[in-house]
Amino acid sequence: MTNTNIARIDPAKRLLYTLIGLVAGDLMLLFVLVRHSIHATLLAGEPAPTIADAVQTFALYAAFSFVGWLFVGLPVALLLPATSFARLSWPLAVVVGAALGPPALLVIFVLLGRNHIYFRNLGEIGTLFAYTILVSTVSCMVYLALLRKEITATKAGQSQKYFHKV
Repeated sequence: MTNTNIARIDPAKRLLYTLIGLVAGDLMLLFVLVRHSIHATLLAGEPAPTIADAVQTFALYAAFSFVGWLFVGLPVALLLPATSFARLSWPLAVVVGAALGPPALLVIFVLLGRNHIYFRNLGEIGTLFAYTILVSTVSCMVYLALLRKEITATKAGQSQKYFHKV
């Protein structure tokens, strides 16, 4: 006997939702970087190229965040049942989202360093960890919101058709 109250979300939709979450997280990082550079340029009197530096930093980080998403975010989203993840409370989801970023960054360091990670102190990579936590938290929260919206719509009998003609 099957339980019809449990909404099933196919893996393709979960993949799309995680990708939308990643884009949202990266856009939040771009906002933070540009805001910081504008603040430094206008209020602190630093030279104007800091805005260009912020955009370059974002472009580099966005490429690496995609790699982190492939190795950590995507498997987590596809291996964990969507309904179990959607039942997380918002505060717990924030903690889970923040906790998923640093392992993704470490995976990237291992891949780039050929299994050797060396830093003189954590201050060298502290900003990268903060960026990673920001992106992963926003990504996780957007993913959770999309899952909950899909589950609610499915339970109401109206499956979401975002990219199809109805």
